[in-house]
Amino acid sequence: MVKKIVIVGIVFLMLVGIFGCSSKDKEESRKEPIVVEKETKETDGLKQLDLDQTFKRIDDKESFIFMVTQSTCSYCNSFKKTLVPFLKEHRDIPFYELEVDMLGEMKADVEKNFAKLQKKIPEFGGGTPEMFCYEKGKLKKTASGEISEAALYNFMIDCGYIKGDKKEEKTEDYSFQTSKRIKNLNLIEIAKKIDNKDTFYLMITQSDRYNQAFIKKLIPVLEDKKADVAVLHFPLEQKGTDDEMNKAYETLMNCVKDLSVSPAVFKITKGKAEKLLEDNVAVGDIEKAFQK
Repeated sequence: MVKKIVIVGIVFLMLVGIFGCSSKDKEESRKEPIVVEKETKETDGLKQLDLDQTFKRIDDKESFIFMVTQSTCSYCNSFKKTLVPFLKEHRDIPFYELEVDMLGEMKADVEKNFAKLQKKIPEFGGGTPEMFCYEKGKLKKTASGEISEAALYNFMIDCGYIKGDKKEEKTEDYSFQTSKRIKNLNLIEIAKKIDNKDTFYLMITQSDRYNQAFIKKLIPVLEDKKADVAVLHFPLEQKGTDDEMNKAYETLMNCVKDLSVSPAVFKITKGKAEKLLEDNVAVGDIEKAFQK
């Protein structure tokens, strides 16, 4: 299974009617429009946010944690078995869930909302589950994938919500096999190549077993075809100012359009992207892609 965003469905709430207003009341209401806050729902023991609510909390410089999930993600559902009991023991932690496949009713809504999320939070790599800790509107800490209870405890220490010594974690090694054919670049460097109308292969990756397995199959093909690939790894490393990062991310998205699946390989030609591969595909598919 690959970590993939498949976004389907949001229900719009709260129709507010005001009846029996006098003309004076109506005048006052025109002067001072009523703002109705959206209700925060709770599903399976987790408080829910939509995109607007999430972005508002960030813009209002709030301190909170939210987790991006999807209802069909088995890793998300498995992780919740660890997360929900943990949060019941630490009820003071402001933790929310953003279930991305509940953000629209049509495919067009899906794509727009996914793009909004990644534009607002460039560090979001497209996988689920993924947690983001914000402190006074600034991103402080992230965690990707189904993590252990010890890793969750340590994450909360780093976020400042738990005090004490960290617990020992047993983690899997998802380091990638290296090759002279693979060059790691940061977001600003990738955007510069796109702006310069360079022709190159671009691979989007993140640290998990699917990407690791794909790269092991990819490297022999690259060496056989004598093809070089520029790699952009998520979560993104901060290089340059926030404005520079946002501008570079916009350049990337205008070119590739979609970062919903990793691993993914694109061929960039004069600022235009052709998607060649996505997901942990077979060697034969990789060989065919690099014959183009």
